[in-house]
Amino acid sequence: MPAGGVKGAMLALVVELPCCALTGAAFGFEADSFFADAGNRPHIGQAFLVVDPGTLAGDDVFSERMETLVAAMLLDPEVRLPGYRRREREGQARVDGVEVATTLLDQLQALSGH
Repeated sequence: MPAGGVKGAMLALVVELPCCALTGAAFGFEADSFFADAGNRPHIGQAFLVVDPGTLAGDDVFSERMETLVAAMLLDPEVRLPGYRRREREGQARVDGVEVATTLLDQLQALSGH
């Protein structure tokens, strides 16, 4: 469902048209969640857009523009890029370790033969 007012609605439209209207799949408002046990099947559609940046502005220009965009987005403290939280937690785990319940650790050690 769209979020963010008019801009969010237009972003939803950009996704819904190729992925749903062109493929005959259910629109977001017509499908239940993948995470719900009850309800209808989501009836998803997929569309792939493949672009070679080298044939347009060029790979170097594309990379520079992507870096500029990401840097501008990260100026907003509420913006999180995909994988950011995972990388942050991984780094913290490397410093602090990972807490494992004693019963699970015992089971793992038994399975490993130690």
